[in-house]
Amino acid sequence: MSDQNVNQLKLKSPTDFVAYLDSLSKISESSIVTVDREKMSSLVASTDNTLILCAEYKVPSSFYSTLNIPDVKKLTRVLDTISDEEIDLIINSNNIAYKGNGVKFKYHLFDDGFLTKPGLNIEKINAFQYDMSFKVDKNILNQIFKGSVFASETNKVYFYTQEKRVGDGYRLMAELTDRSRHNTDNFTMCIGHVQDELAAIPINFDNVRLLNNISGEFTVSINKEYGVVVFDQEAGDIKLKYIVSSLTQ
Repeated sequence: MSDQNVNQLKLKSPTDFVAYLDSLSKISESSIVTVDREKMSSLVASTDNTLILCAEYKVPSSFYSTLNIPDVKKLTRVLDTISDEEIDLIINSNNIAYKGNGVKFKYHLFDDGFLTKPGLNIEKINAFQYDMSFKVDKNILNQIFKGSVFASETNKVYFYTQEKRVGDGYRLMAELTDRSRHNTDNFTMCIGHVQDELAAIPINFDNVRLLNNISGEFTVSINKEYGVVVFDQEAGDIKLKYIVSSLTQ
């Protein structure tokens, strides 16, 4: 994009845009945001690459652009100073600018090529056949987080089934423990019922903690062949897909 190429991005809900950016900032300090005619989209990874977030924010635009955001939290903070219900952001070659209703700022971007995206083929993930899917809401997550205070020696959570009952199916369990260590305190709770059996699949509990600040319900899907657990959420114009790699026992 040349210095003379200036585009205007109209946001009917700055609050949603901040929520979209905030979800990115929980995973990575910086982010590449792709703008097309229908949406913004981003792919970011945790520092150890065991968690990848594919995030989309449905917002129409009249242009295509790539925003290389060096500090996502810093951008959300300045956007929080705007009280207008609708805003127009000016997308310049190397910055995002705003001027209106007593607030004015210019946020500088990195040049193209400075940041890199995670090496994940999201189309392949979307094409997976999943062995099991179930719902998890905020209340269940809060109970698991409370249990983690007791099982503080472990950083793994295992999902598995037990005790099939006629009419109810299998009990779906979440267990905080470390099966590779002896004499480890554990916390187990039933988080629902499913029709298919599932052998224990462990994931890093720190990755689950990153979902703590997000309200609403998730759809959790498990692919046992590739050891992938996906947490999907769609709320209004924001679509989030958290892709987590499983651990060894």
